[in-house]
Amino acid sequence: MTKSLICFVLFGSIMAFAQGCVYRFANQERFSSDRPRTIYIAPIADHTAHSGQASHLMTALKHLFARERSFIITDISSARWGVEVYITGSSRAITRVEKCDQGNEVLASGSIPCSQIKAENKLPDVSPEEEVATMSFRARAVDLSNGRVLFDMNLPNLSSGAYDLVGDGTVKASLSQKRELHLLRYFENSSRATQGLAQTAAQRIFDRLNAIPPP
Repeated sequence: MTKSLICFVLFGSIMAFAQGCVYRFANQERFSSDRPRTIYIAPIADHTAHSGQASHLMTALKHLFARERSFIITDISSARWGVEVYITGSSRAITRVEKCDQGNEVLASGSIPCSQIKAENKLPDVSPEEEVATMSFRARAVDLSNGRVLFDMNLPNLSSGAYDLVGDGTVKASLSQKRELHLLRYFENSSRATQGLAQTAAQRIFDRLNAIPPP
């Protein structure tokens, strides 16, 4: 075997060994062998009047855990750690209104034409246009083998970006009387805002779990 061939074989062996070490080191950093990986997520308790929020949060948690693969979601009988999540608060606040005071508006928020608002004295001269969703959470993690509380954290007043309350701001005048269309769009916008808040809360909970040092 020539000297150059021997050097090539040695170099290849060293590179393969180094890559194996890097893989093992990276894998150890991502999945600590000393830290429990099995997680049970209890049904999420929603103490608010808004429906659908608990399912959005559970979906966000499951997707995040499946994507990151740092923990394995399982049933309570085989899990080492348990997670309880509570939705403790939920509100909606109007952040922008449209006033019918120029005399030439076609739509107020894409729902009620200003001409109709002015024609009926009982209707207000202001129409809500945008709102913001706010949610608060509490999360608690417990070591199921001994009952030790791993963390107990609050996530108060997480807020979404402003979204259209009714319509989308581009609805033509011919659609102004189709209230069901505007309601559908509102529910879609509100649902997307709730999903975004659920994803934010899920990420904060996951990060807190991931930061727990091995026992």
